[in-house]
Amino acid sequence: MADNVVTNAGVGGETFATDEIGGVHHPRSKVGFGADGVYSDVSSGNPMPVAGTMELGATTLAALETVSIAGTVPVSAASLPLPSGAATETTLIAGLQTLLATVSATIQNHNAVFTDGAAGQLILGKRMDSDSTTVADGDYNTFNMDEEGRLKVASKPASYAATTGNVTSAASAIPINTERFSNLMIHCTGTFAGANCTFEGSLNSTNGTDGNWFAVQAIRSNANTIETTTGVLAAAPAYAWELSVNALKYFRIRATAWTSGTQVWTLVPGTYATEPIPGAQVSATQPVTVTAGTVNPVVPATPYFLNSAATTNGNLVLTGTSNLSSFYATNEGASVAYVKLYNKATAPTVGTDVPEMTFPVPAAASGVPGVANPNIGFHGFRFALGMGIAITGAAIHTDTTAVASGQVKVKLSRTV
Repeated sequence: MADNVVTNAGVGGETFATDEIGGVHHPRSKVGFGADGVYSDVSSGNPMPVAGTMELGATTLAALETVSIAGTVPVSAASLPLPSGAATETTLIAGLQTLLATVSATIQNHNAVFTDGAAGQLILGKRMDSDSTTVADGDYNTFNMDEEGRLKVASKPASYAATTGNVTSAASAIPINTERFSNLMIHCTGTFAGANCTFEGSLNSTNGTDGNWFAVQAIRSNANTIETTTGVLAAAPAYAWELSVNALKYFRIRATAWTSGTQVWTLVPGTYATEPIPGAQVSATQPVTVTAGTVNPVVPATPYFLNSAATTNGNLVLTGTSNLSSFYATNEGASVAYVKLYNKATAPTVGTDVPEMTFPVPAAASGVPGVANPNIGFHGFRFALGMGIAITGAAIHTDTTAVASGQVKVKLSRTV
């Protein structure tokens, strides 16, 4: 049988479209829609209107999760409107430039001039009560704060690893670079015999071998014994040595003798900027050597007093070496008087001899005598030939103006 059915067969009626399946005709129909009196065919340009809720089963939903699109599908959003206040390319660039300018202003160049109020970047630190580290060697770390919020700094100098080495021959040497610490504690152990080592330093070695070397002192840890060598040792000693390595570039222990065995040396740097125990320090009763000689006993001062006469008062105080240790004078007159001292073995010739010292004695005021009491000093003034004295009315050394009787009184002390 064929598809389609003709009504009124033999008469020429209308033909209806069918699909013949197994001798049975199934009608073919076109889908349309519309209100009463109106009909519209369903097409891609005129789809069937659908309203209501569509329920999809799990199988359908799973099938919809993956959508395959073959070929190239052009997609454009150029015509889509932006929501109100959305950023555009222009506003994004402007905002980014402003942000970068703000960040850049917080970064200062090395050695830049300080400006009050300049912006900077906040540096954070973490509280860490213990002194242990939380990062591996070579990794970045934050600043650490203690329990009081204070920045942790080095309360102790840096720690340095010990250096070890062996003496196994008379030519063995154990060097250590000492440019970053102050002193060393050194000690030897092991089983050996006949070992003798010297302690040496260098100011110009670059590797512990080259350069110029010289002996340096070390002090035993159990005594005030200074040594530049260990001396011949047959076994490990019961003491260590401490020594200063300030300003040295390298220090080394160098064997000068060895018989057998292995002498093991440990060198521990001292990180504190201090000197080792002074080797020159001594204790207990120490002998004192005094070279015999002449000791001059202390000589008491000899006083001298002069009450002026109505003259120039030229007098000899002492013949021979004398030392002026104190001076005091008063003046009851209405004018300044001058006491003059001469370096002479005889009485001075006033007006001719030249005095070595002249003391002005002020005039009396309101009945109170003027006083001259200069600071002579601890050592005083030396007169090698002798001491002479005079009292005149003027300062010039050639003056011969006499003072009144009893006007000036002089009290001085002198030693031999």
